[in-house]
Amino acid sequence: MFTTRHDPTLEDNECLVTDEEINDTYNLTIRIVSVFVLLIVSFLGAAISVVSTRVKCLHINPIIINTGKFFGSGIVLATGFIHMLPGGMKFLNDPCLPDSWNVYSAYGGLFAMIAALIMQFIEFVAHQRYQSLTASKTHPTIEESERQGQEEIKVSVIDVVTSNVEIPDANHHCHGITFQDDAQKHKISTYLLEFGIALHSVLIGLTLGSTTDSFVALFIALSFHQFFEAIALGAQIARLEHVSWKSASFMVIFFALTTPIGIAIGIGIHTKTYNPKSVASLLVNGILDSISAGILIYVALVNLITAEMGVGAHAFHKLRKRLKFLYFVALYAGVAAMSVVGRWA
Repeated sequence: MFTTRHDPTLEDNECLVTDEEINDTYNLTIRIVSVFVLLIVSFLGAAISVVSTRVKCLHINPIIINTGKFFGSGIVLATGFIHMLPGGMKFLNDPCLPDSWNVYSAYGGLFAMIAALIMQFIEFVAHQRYQSLTASKTHPTIEESERQGQEEIKVSVIDVVTSNVEIPDANHHCHGITFQDDAQKHKISTYLLEFGIALHSVLIGLTLGSTTDSFVALFIALSFHQFFEAIALGAQIARLEHVSWKSASFMVIFFALTTPIGIAIGIGIHTKTYNPKSVASLLVNGILDSISAGILIYVALVNLITAEMGVGAHAFHKLRKRLKFLYFVALYAGVAAMSVVGRWA
């Protein structure tokens, strides 16, 4: 029997959980099946966008892909606000925790905010690092300038002999740098997105593998959620420039494995020493859920919605009104769908 009562004055048995109560509604077979189902669902969702973009014979209309992407962005945002943050706050406000945790009711929001700020700082450092590398290339050292000057003299001599050689347009070079900057920003945001989603997927897999309540409803909700979240991630991966098939495939497979790994860990924890009301379980679940919420909310608002539909998204603003309307509806539909699913999961 597990006992985690911290307040002996509690008249109920909230913090007393027996092995019988934990194992009473736990079906190991269906959880093992869920590992393979979510593996396939996650892989298919992420692969659809990547394959349809890179294989001409399997090409899917970009409007369909983009609609799924914006729907998936709404899924990611709602997952942070509806599924992860309230759960984290609930764990961290549980009466079975010591009094020191119950005197401050905003720990869930605090950890989510810290996670969002850390994500912003990581992204800032990554961009700064890229900018410094770019600056070192565009502003050479004295020796490099001398070498460059000697090369320019040689080129000018050759130009006198071969007057038909075309001189590259300086404006074209500047545009190239701009495109490279945009591509690098997209690459960084995609890696951050995969990190946030991967962490979240492990956590929800852990929850699914260890939970004893409402497994079927949660399993259906997560299958739906993982598919469209995978489409959003796959669309981002598909847009990465100069990324090989091997790298893109690795990112898709890595994402597909995260939830099954979480489920396997959850099953292992449950079959050994899992006690949902222990201080360790409540703190680990609460802190990780809150951190995951902060990451997903930041990634959804900054790297997905604002980057794709915000003021700086010039390509989006050039679209026809009907397409913009469709994509906004898809975004709100994703948010609404996961909000409704949150009623049962």
